[in-house]
Amino acid sequence: MKIPIWLDCDPGHDDALAITLSCFHPALQLLGISASYGNAPATKTAYNARSLVTALGMFEQIPVYAGAQKPLYRTPEYAPDIHGESGLDGTELLPEPKCELQQGSYVEAMEKAILEHANEITIVATGPLTSLATLLIQKPHLKSKIKYISIMGGGIEVGNRNDNCSAEFNVWIDPEAANFILQDPELKDKSILLGLDITHKAIATQQVVDQVRGVVGKSKLRQLFYELFQFFAHSYEGAQDFKDGPPLHDPLTLIPLLEFYGWAPKSQVQFQYKRLDLRVVDDATHSDFGKTCVIKEYDPNDKRGTMVGFNANMDFFWKQILDCLAEAEKSSTIE
Repeated sequence: MKIPIWLDCDPGHDDALAITLSCFHPALQLLGISASYGNAPATKTAYNARSLVTALGMFEQIPVYAGAQKPLYRTPEYAPDIHGESGLDGTELLPEPKCELQQGSYVEAMEKAILEHANEITIVATGPLTSLATLLIQKPHLKSKIKYISIMGGGIEVGNRNDNCSAEFNVWIDPEAANFILQDPELKDKSILLGLDITHKAIATQQVVDQVRGVVGKSKLRQLFYELFQFFAHSYEGAQDFKDGPPLHDPLTLIPLLEFYGWAPKSQVQFQYKRLDLRVVDDATHSDFGKTCVIKEYDPNDKRGTMVGFNANMDFFWKQILDCLAEAEKSSTIE
């Protein structure tokens, strides 16, 4: 059986690859997308999500909903320094969307997906955790029906936001939503956190980018991703001094699932994690506002605590990306 997933994202250059992996990996069944505010305002990320599923030729198969429009309690923050004003700056090849946003609430759509795939579904969150927190605040009966929650966010030893550079963007922009998930007794133990400690090891080097591009002139879709990678690399070097290439955070959320659901052996995925109880600093006056703090570390064999990733087989990771990109070429609508 394929792994049923719901993707809540904020596209976003690295979200674009998370969408590609979700659509074309043979292990995954993407049930729907909710596009949240985050890397850009929600209207722009919703447009980007629809444009990407159009580019991938999946606009008739994958429903796209408007996700959370702003944090639970705070004023939204965005990341134009990394993703540009549109959230997907750097290319003119993104097509006009061939699909509209789905009518109705993402909350109702996610509830339906969870109930139809009860105890098997994973919610993948690659932006702020607002959409997921909102869903489970309103519908707490769904908590027990979710198998895993795979999150790109946070960082134990690494940060990129706040006065001390100790917070990670996705958690920093809505720490209350992050705390709702990471401190909930029913949710924290089934959560997988792919923070900066591991995602900063997923570097899109020039060798990787050349493989993404492939044969020059062969594929407009590859050219699209090549241009996105080039912009991403330039912005990350300028904003955070990454010299060897940008970190491709978001698709990593899908890799542990291949091991946990039995689609790939542990020896191949090599996902290394610690079981930790976490709390996010939500006092806006604190110099560590948004930091992900460790409250307790459990024995590695314990089933308590969030599974916080620190390493994985990056060669295996990049192979999944490149294989899925090759599959995506077959259905792409970019002419």
